[in-house]
Amino acid sequence: MAKSSAISHSVSLEESVWELFETGAYEEVSLAAERHPTNVFIHHLSAISQFETGADTANNFPLEGKTVLTPLLGAYLHRSNGRPREAAILFHEYFKASSSPISYSILKTGIRTCEEAGNYKFALDLIQIYKTLFQDDFFAGLEFFSLYHMRRFGEALESFKRNSLVLREDRDVLAALGLCLVHLGKFEEAKEILEKLPGAGEIPSYEDKVTEYEPMIRNIPKYEKRKKQLSEKELLDLGYAYLFSQSYKKAEEVFTSLVSQVK
Repeated sequence: MAKSSAISHSVSLEESVWELFETGAYEEVSLAAERHPTNVFIHHLSAISQFETGADTANNFPLEGKTVLTPLLGAYLHRSNGRPREAAILFHEYFKASSSPISYSILKTGIRTCEEAGNYKFALDLIQIYKTLFQDDFFAGLEFFSLYHMRRFGEALESFKRNSLVLREDRDVLAALGLCLVHLGKFEEAKEILEKLPGAGEIPSYEDKVTEYEPMIRNIPKYEKRKKQLSEKELLDLGYAYLFSQSYKKAEEVFTSLVSQVK
């Protein structure tokens, strides 16, 4: 167990129970808690085991006392009670602490909770920890979407390039990638991506989008006259009208102004 000496005086006992937890032997963790009724750490770990299995009894544990697992336990309690935002904060606090033991299961739960909460910054922080420890691409898609939702379009593009082998067939990723390229002013590349989406026959083609925006394209001069008074949605529509009429420079200016407003 990483840094287990920071947990309590019963190092070897707690290490052995933590190893049971790491291997998914949750029933044995619960039995250990029964055998050691005064060991707060093991009781906390037993409660977390119950949360990991989805048991309804986790909230009924005697959870007095404080251990290194306290923030983690609080995160699971918030999550089970439908408060993912509060849970995400505590998961992040737990995993950023240098003394916290980490396992595959709880880190995955923490990342998923950050995603559920829409806290993409915390998700990225935990994904970086995950990649360092486990060195796989399990969260490649979430890493890309987190960067996308945070408007870090250049980094999202680089993330896609690093993980293109696992992401290139994901239609949602490719659609977001196309929009990343639009925001970066790479309109020809965006057009190529959007035209080649998997299942393109089920979604509007580039030509369909041109037809859809035809009324807006015809009225571009009117919108330009009151450009400073346009709402965000109207500006977005104007940007796409420029894009689908191949006025790429003007489209870039509009999208850049919209991105700057959310930074």
